[in-house]
Amino acid sequence: MHLQEQVYVPLGLYVHVPFCGIPCSYCAFYKERLTPTALERYTRCLCAEIRSIDDDRAFDTIYFGGGNPGVLGPEQIGQIAENIHQKLRQSPSEWTVECSPNTVSEAKLRAWKSAGVNRLSLGVQSFDERTLGALGRKQNPSQIFQAYELIRQMGYRNVNFDLIFSAPGQTAAQLLADLTTAIFLAPEHISTYCLTYEDGTPLSQKMGNGAEEGRDRDFYEMVCDFLGSRGYEQYEISNFCQRSYASVHNKNTWRMADWIGLGPSASSQYRGKRYSQISSVGRWAAGVENHSPEWSDIVNLDKKTLAIDKIIFGLRMNEGVDIARNPCGDQLKSLFQNLQNEALLIRDGPIIRLTRRGRLLCDAIAREIFNIL
Repeated sequence: MHLQEQVYVPLGLYVHVPFCGIPCSYCAFYKERLTPTALERYTRCLCAEIRSIDDDRAFDTIYFGGGNPGVLGPEQIGQIAENIHQKLRQSPSEWTVECSPNTVSEAKLRAWKSAGVNRLSLGVQSFDERTLGALGRKQNPSQIFQAYELIRQMGYRNVNFDLIFSAPGQTAAQLLADLTTAIFLAPEHISTYCLTYEDGTPLSQKMGNGAEEGRDRDFYEMVCDFLGSRGYEQYEISNFCQRSYASVHNKNTWRMADWIGLGPSASSQYRGKRYSQISSVGRWAAGVENHSPEWSDIVNLDKKTLAIDKIIFGLRMNEGVDIARNPCGDQLKSLFQNLQNEALLIRDGPIIRLTRRGRLLCDAIAREIFNIL
């Protein structure tokens, strides 16, 4: 009798910090205004939620997102880290914290470093004051430079810049200047996102759907060409890195690994289900306090669902998808052949990858896959 091969599935921890000082006009993520009372309750309930985790696996990665985790003070960081360390079976390979430049301080950076954080993601968005104003960002270029200098002084050697392009009124020259400045500062990783006008945000209420498809495409091509020619390898539609600095947490997520999401609105993919916590600090905290978490958008993850998602998210990555090992591959042969005929997809044996033109149409291709399956 042959023993079935055991496949190790990485486990990540995602913590959502829902507070912002002043929310940005384009952001559709769940967030609330910061108050001392709300922060105290959030920290206490988050620590209780961490203690409730029951899993024998070690966390391969940890990621703090938001909102703005930069609003946490050294005291809250220490409390949260102490509870996480009680659950760690080994140090995670990557522990990322997002932060806005105007919330970076030496005391906070020291607290994160003491906790074990080895990767920071700085919400730059742009180095241009007019573009920052159009995005509603409450920071100025000098704060970005000061925050980055302090991060380096404190010994962080793995830093990501988040950049946004196609902001209202942004010109190609302004985007080129942003990219040039970013390259000069030499972060290990750069994430670039085309601005989307999300329903219900102040920006969409002011501008409507201000997207310009031709400009978005041209700007995206500029980003890819510029970063690629300066030593930043593209490994996913929006992500570029120096060699060996791809985000482990994000790659595990795109490959359909497991993760536990903590905090209001955090999503999880865990123990055969995908679900989100309630998007309310008060209701989430009450659920933690009463040992009755409130979940939404619950999906049972059968083999077909995971197979479809592995294709869709795998095609976002430059490494592509091994279609021969995917149970849905046969049903998509005709689509993939058509995409190849249109120069939107290339094959390398069983591996399929989107071309740059294909990546520009990734969302439309995903819809086609859903329609077939």
